[in-house]
Formats: sequence, C-alpha cells, structure tokens
Amino acid sequence: MRVVKSFLPIIVLITGSYYGYQKYELLPESATIGITYLTHMLAIIVTGLSIHFSRSSIFFYVLLVVIANVILRFGWADNDLAYGLLSVSLPLLLLILTVLPDRGIISARAIPAYTTLLLVSLFSIILVTTSPTWATQIVLTDWLPAKYFDWTGQAQTVLIISFAALYIMLTLGVLNPSLHTAAGFGVLFMLIAQFHYGDASRSLNVFSGSALLMCLYAILQETWRMAYLDELTGLPGRRALREKFQKIGGSYTVAMLDVDHFKKFNDTWGHNAGDTVLRMIAAKMSKVSGGGSSYRYGGEEFSIVFKGKKSREAVRHLEALREEIANRPFVIRRAGRRDSDNRGKPSTNKSVTITVSIGFADSDGIESTPWEVLKRADKALYRAKGKGRNCVSE
Repeated sequence: MRVVKSFLPIIVLITGSYYGYQKYELLPESATIGITYLTHMLAIIVTGLSIHFSRSSIFFYVLLVVIANVILRFGWADNDLAYGLLSVSLPLLLLILTVLPDRGIISARAIPAYTTLLLVSLFSIILVTTSPTWATQIVLTDWLPAKYFDWTGQAQTVLIISFAALYIMLTLGVLNPSLHTAAGFGVLFMLIAQFHYGDASRSLNVFSGSALLMCLYAILQETWRMAYLDELTGLPGRRALREKFQKIGGSYTVAMLDVDHFKKFNDTWGHNAGDTVLRMIAAKMSKVSGGGSSYRYGGEEFSIVFKGKKSREAVRHLEALREEIANRPFVIRRAGRRDSDNRGKPSTNKSVTITVSIGFADSDGIESTPWEVLKRADKALYRAKGKGRNCVSE
C-alpha cells in the first residue's frame, strides 16, 4: 500500500506529461510562453523550499533538471559524444545522489555529493574536449542489431544505462517506499524522455515542468508529514487530532490508551527499547478494528476516535486491541558483556509482557465538546489504572 501511495501521483504526472507533449503544438503561442516562465518559476520555488526544509535529495534533483535545461537550451551538447555523455551522466548522477545519505545542502556533510557532481562534470568536459576513441566506442557503439532500436536516436549504451538506472530506482522505491524515492524515479523518467525527444522547446518545457512538479509534490507531502505525523510511531499527532475534533459531530467515542509501567520499563531496559514498544503499540493501533482512527497524544499516551459509534459498540474493539497487545510477547535482546577475565558472555533474549490501560467515553446524551469527551475518557483511563491496569474502563 505504501508503494502505491508513493508512486501513484508520480505515474499520474508521467501520464499527463506525455499527453501534454502530444498536444503541446496545439497551444497558442501565449500559452507556450507562459509554460516556459512557469517552468522557471517552479525551479526557483522548489529550490527555495528544498533549502528551507533541508531536503538535499530534492535540491539535487532540481539541480540536475536545471543542468539538463541549460545545456540543451544553449546547444552546448552539439555533437553525438557530448549528447551521449550528458544522457548517461545525469541519470547516473541522480541514482548516486539518491543512494547517498541525506546530509543537508549547506553543510560539510554534503561535500561528497558536491564532489561527485564536480568530478563527473570535469570528467565529461575532458572527454568532450579531447574526444578519445575509447569513449566514442563505449558511448556510441551499437552492441545489438540496429533494427531493434530504430524507434530512438539514442545510442544503445545510453539506453542500457538509462533503463538500468530506472530499474534500480524502481527497486529502491519498492523496497523502501518514500516520496523522495518516488520523485527521484519520476525525475529520472522525465530526464530520459527529455533526452529521447531532443532539445525542442516543447520537450524541455513539458518534461522539465513535470519533473519539477514531482519535486514540489514531494516537498509539500513532506511538510504535511512533518506537521501531522508523529516521527517515532508514524501515527497522526495531536494537531491531526485537533482537526479531527473540529470536524466531528453526531455520535462518537473517544478512547485514551496508556502503556502500563512505561517509566519503569524505560529505567530497566533503556529508552531504545521503550521507543520500540511505542512503535509496536502504534502498529497495533493503526489496525484497530471498528473503523477507529488512532493518534499519538503525547509520551506513552494514545487516543482513538470511533466516529459514529457509541461506547457499547466501541468497547469490544478496545478489548480486542488490549488483548492483542497483552498476548504479544515483546523480546528484548541484551548484548553480551565481558567479565573480569575478559571472556565474552553471549547475548541473551528476554521476553517481557507489555500491557495497556484504556479509558473511553462517548458523546451521547451530554452536551459537550470533543475535548470534554476526551477529558472524560482520560478520567476513565485513571479508573482503569486504579483497577489494576491491563483493562478497559468507562
């Protein structure tokens, strides 16, 4: 599901860009001029946003799109070797910059990315200037029968490397779904399409504009994630809960959930183990039955909202969640230590039981706001703890 969510907007933009490319000549001149200026504005806006939010991958994607535009618009790749090197180096650079860790844009940790860009650029310039025979043979030689490649003017080496880069990017996006990787795949696709169709203004405007829109979408989604999703658990945070309460009405049930003896657990096993517990509980809560929406309220406290359900309907879903958490053994791995004789002791695994207490309240029969319902659920949570914990109370 995460893969579909990441790639679906990118696929829509890819489809739209090809449709726009086919219909581009039907547009009036004023519209094509507007698209040109829009592409320039998008480059400026996305670059500024990527710097503001320190998203180096998006920044470098935009930089590669700008480099391709500048070189093609000014006709600097005016021979087959220069065009082939450009078509090969930019996809490879995009792939390398995607794999490199996100180390910021203006920092010492970003030096490897800038060094890679500089070295590839210098190497390409040297090859274009000297035109060695071996470079021409590698980049421009046809390795397979030419009749299978009459649909493109690109050299076979360029096509092989381009499709290999696309395959690797797609694999990265499937194995580790993220908006940035999906955007990188889309930008790579647009660059390859741009080089395939040449340096005509419509290919530059349409495919570059689509690539920049993909980058803009990735940044906007990232800002939304930062604002609404809890970084540790991935659940919506309190801001999302507040907006839920602003729109909710009618009958609903609010539940408050708290991890039992969590402070003692942290003191005993450490905060890393505690964070793992919170992620485990959040994963269970994200799949709560009954149509409940789960949120991280703060610390070890969570909230669940059952829209359109009274408390007697929601309680069985809360009980099922409590039992699922309590019945799942939580294994803590303890690293081995060295004793006084400098002999290593083997690592051991310790299985512990994690339980939660849940309090809930609904909106029926009482003129109250959602926050007042939440306060009543919080009081019910304390009653559940008073009953010995690991239970659900109203």
